[in-house]
Amino acid sequence: MNKSNRVRNAGGFTLVELLVVITILGILMSLAVNGAGAIRSQARSAQARNDCAGLSTAIKAFYTDYSKYPVPSIKKDDMPYEPTTESSGNNEVLLALGGKKPDVNPRNTVYYENKTARKNSAGAWSSGLSTDGGLFDPWGYTLGICVDGDYDGTLKYSGDKLKFHMTTPGDTQDDVWKPIPGGVGVYSLGKDQCSSTKNSFAPGILSWY
Repeated sequence: MNKSNRVRNAGGFTLVELLVVITILGILMSLAVNGAGAIRSQARSAQARNDCAGLSTAIKAFYTDYSKYPVPSIKKDDMPYEPTTESSGNNEVLLALGGKKPDVNPRNTVYYENKTARKNSAGAWSSGLSTDGGLFDPWGYTLGICVDGDYDGTLKYSGDKLKFHMTTPGDTQDDVWKPIPGGVGVYSLGKDQCSSTKNSFAPGILSWY
């Protein structure tokens, strides 16, 4: 009987060994989850950068053909289309680029296409074009757009979401919003979204750079 018990004990695991194995498995699972999260985050950022660049290119192509930007003729300044969770954030521009606004794009030329956006359980759009024309980033916000509405060759961002020219936290407004040479800017606020205060750096993902 004693010999049988000794053989059985020799072939099993002690409590300490089981705890060590469980701890190691837990660490490995944690690393795997964190690694997968980092990969997903990088993939979303890459998609946002590609969408920003693609939309910027489409707007420039529209300008080449029409000598104007795909915005209503009454829009005479550089007021941006700010990111929002509603398609109306930028669908005015996207519908024109998709050939669905004959008053702006009378030839109905399609300058931009993308995959259909997804809807989450709450009914919010992300990652693509919504059925009503809004272009969303992977975090559920429309891409921000700024065009040279007064056609003076510079972008004068006048919104409150993007801090792309802040050199020092706490700069005054005149120092923050410096004109940028060019006619088109497209941006995503990224995973964490930009702060609307002027006391923190929040560059987002830009087509300018």
